[in-house]
Amino acid sequence: MSDDTSAKLNDILRPGQPLPSDDLMISTALDILNHSPHGQQLTDFASVNQISIRIMSTPQPTTYLPESKLVYVGFNRNNPISPSRFVLMLAGILREAQQEMAGIKHPNLHAPMQEHMKVSMAKHEDKVWYMCTVACELNDQGTFTEYKFLDELGKMGHDESLALYLKQERGH
Repeated sequence: MSDDTSAKLNDILRPGQPLPSDDLMISTALDILNHSPHGQQLTDFASVNQISIRIMSTPQPTTYLPESKLVYVGFNRNNPISPSRFVLMLAGILREAQQEMAGIKHPNLHAPMQEHMKVSMAKHEDKVWYMCTVACELNDQGTFTEYKFLDELGKMGHDESLALYLKQERGH
């Protein structure tokens, strides 16, 4: 893979430019994830388990896992998200698929609310921690400096999680 991978996704998601095909956006984001050890683990998981990745139009950026082998990344096509957010959202939803396939599922509808909250919070914390790991691994590489992955995590509302991650995992 060449060093122009980072420029590629930035170029294809440039404001005012027509969006490329969904396949090109997804394959480029997966290429970028492959530069991170934890991201590579997610792309390998997606490949081995034949996870179908789709893009959908939504008013706000979101991800959706209707079944363990089908993930969606959604955003407003008239106001596309930044390349770094797209990569991080893809990492997050692939981690959710991984959780599902590992048997970490939401309780059934009749389970007590406390059980729902406990499982949902644990899954969310694990997903955000994974996104922090991938963001830091990619951020450490000069090739992806312009992506500002750590800044994007903050814009996504994960400031506190990132600060805790950096303190615990990196001693910062």
